[in-house]
Amino acid sequence: MRIGSDFDKMEFSWLGLDLLEPNALISDTLIAVFAFVFAALIVRNFPTNQPFYRYWKWLFIIQGASFFFGGLGHVFYNYTGVWGKYFPLATAIFFIMMVEHAMINLLPEKHRKMLSTLSKVKAVLAIVVLTTMMFTLDVEKNLSTLLLVPSVNTALGYFSTLFYLGWKFGRTISKSLYLLPLSVLMLIPAAIFQAKKISIHPWFDRNDFSHLLIIITFFLYYYAIKGFYRDTTNRTSIVQ
Repeated sequence: MRIGSDFDKMEFSWLGLDLLEPNALISDTLIAVFAFVFAALIVRNFPTNQPFYRYWKWLFIIQGASFFFGGLGHVFYNYTGVWGKYFPLATAIFFIMMVEHAMINLLPEKHRKMLSTLSKVKAVLAIVVLTTMMFTLDVEKNLSTLLLVPSVNTALGYFSTLFYLGWKFGRTISKSLYLLPLSVLMLIPAAIFQAKKISIHPWFDRNDFSHLLIIITFFLYYYAIKGFYRDTTNRTSIVQ
């Protein structure tokens, strides 16, 4: 185990290319696979013509794509540099917007338009700041500063929607939605491991630990959605 500094990046060669971090490729690809599977399950099991389910479907699709290309950004870092991380960081902003829109759509209609607009404005501002930093900073030396943009955006989005609204709707609509604030709490150890640079092994570093927790949150998301669907469908049937 190493605390306070990272293990040296593992190197390997393939087809004459000098590549890095095979562990990152594996864990990022696993996230992508799980994300696409859950997106398919939502399409199969829930009415995606309704905004709540449609936004969750797109959350999984965009997050899967983000992490797939994130793995490539790690592996091909010798060739793409920090620019290989731009697409994953940018798309991370958009899958957070999907979470926000999914939860906002459970609010009374009079609040939806304003909050949806705020969510979009926040996403656009985050993209503008991220892009500006890419062109104006020496990002190779300031990667941690660059990562602040999606990190702050994620924290704001998750705590205002998954945590706060998840708790609110867990009390008023479906107890299964309590799994959503739990999913936010699940990611706090990942933030600690990242901030303190805690890595267990070169093949399971702080990023891999975070990725494992993200996969667990996918299950929490899905079972929250499944329970919400069951509870709201049963309630509708009883009323009819």
